[in-house]
Amino acid sequence: MLKLFSRFRSVWMAELVRRHELQNGFQRADAIEQQARQLPTMEQRVFKRAELLAARLGLVHQLRLWDHFRRLIAIVLSLLAVLGAVALVRGTLTVAEPISLSYALMMLLGLHVILFFLWCVSLFIKDSFGWVGRISLWGLEHIGQRDYNQQFNNTLLTIANQYRLTKPAGAALTHGYWTLFMLMVWFVLFFHLSTSAYVFTWATTIWPADTLQTWVSIIGFLPSMFGIDAPSVKALWDSPEASAQLSAGRWLLSCVIIYGVVWRGIFLLGAIILLLARVRRMKIDLTLPGYAPIIRKLTISAATELVDADSDVSGMYNVQQRTPEPGRGELVISLDHEADQQWLRQHQAESWFGGVIARTEEKQRLLDRLSEHPVAKLTVRVNGQLTPDRAALRFIALLRQYCTDVHAHLVTTERADEQRIKHWQDGLTEEGVVWNQ
Repeated sequence: MLKLFSRFRSVWMAELVRRHELQNGFQRADAIEQQARQLPTMEQRVFKRAELLAARLGLVHQLRLWDHFRRLIAIVLSLLAVLGAVALVRGTLTVAEPISLSYALMMLLGLHVILFFLWCVSLFIKDSFGWVGRISLWGLEHIGQRDYNQQFNNTLLTIANQYRLTKPAGAALTHGYWTLFMLMVWFVLFFHLSTSAYVFTWATTIWPADTLQTWVSIIGFLPSMFGIDAPSVKALWDSPEASAQLSAGRWLLSCVIIYGVVWRGIFLLGAIILLLARVRRMKIDLTLPGYAPIIRKLTISAATELVDADSDVSGMYNVQQRTPEPGRGELVISLDHEADQQWLRQHQAESWFGGVIARTEEKQRLLDRLSEHPVAKLTVRVNGQLTPDRAALRFIALLRQYCTDVHAHLVTTERADEQRIKHWQDGLTEEGVVWNQ
């Protein structure tokens, strides 16, 4: 069971990382990807990468805090079940004696039975976590007022709907709560009947004794299979004996345990079995947006795809994320080296040309310029004859924080290396940069 829920957690973490990368860009992690490539299947590699990358992104720490809130809500709901059971039993037994057994059964089991049938009706309406699940999700969203609570809950609901886990998970939460509630009702009732003397009777003002006895026989059928017979209407109607009172108390306890605890427990077990079966069949959809660059990275060795270069600018990418501002005009730059020297001689004096940006200080000056005077469109001319490197790709991706429209133009020659061009194209695509050639 723990292994299956571990699989659900892996799918959940992979989805969290996928959404994070769709929002914030593809995360390069060579050491993590190298470790993930050691696993035999692509799904296992994606899970391993997500697990390790989530720790680096802080998602694991956030998930631990989410787990703490989840446990807190579970404790609160459990306390409510205990307090509700105490209030229900005491309210039932504090009426004027003699206590009608039909009244006691209605009080102790009535709400439980009504809500069970309402749950049955909800199965035909829509997928739902039930009111227990909804209260839990609401609490998780609002405790601490943290943004990642909403993020985790939305991802959780998406996965639950995608893999048809909503109904069995909601059933497990609902039946689990009521199993605990009715178990506490039984314990509190057992305590009261064991320590105090109560007088029970059968009472009704609309049914004759024969009709009431028929209902008693129907309700008492299951307890009678375990050797606990219901006291007859006649035995408790007038001047009941002590033995009849003893039988009434035991029969009332047996009805609560059978129709309350065991009944709910059977449905709880069925919901858990169905939930585990569906979790066992969970497989991530590798065709979803965001998985394509991950699959390429986990399939092709990074050593043959990209090289590290310009490592002295690594500190440039530790700046805080910023939102680009709308600007005016167009700016064109050549990154590291201009392949078309004739084009450079013709346009290097143009006001829209920002020059050849190669050194760290030139890149920093360009960022400062875009920060002070944003442009509407930025074109980065990339020399397709150069070996693609991570620093260049990261810098182009960084420019997207300073301009709303950034695209790369791959400058090629007749003798261009097609494999090298392909690596540039893949790298730009992974960074989410629009390119043309």
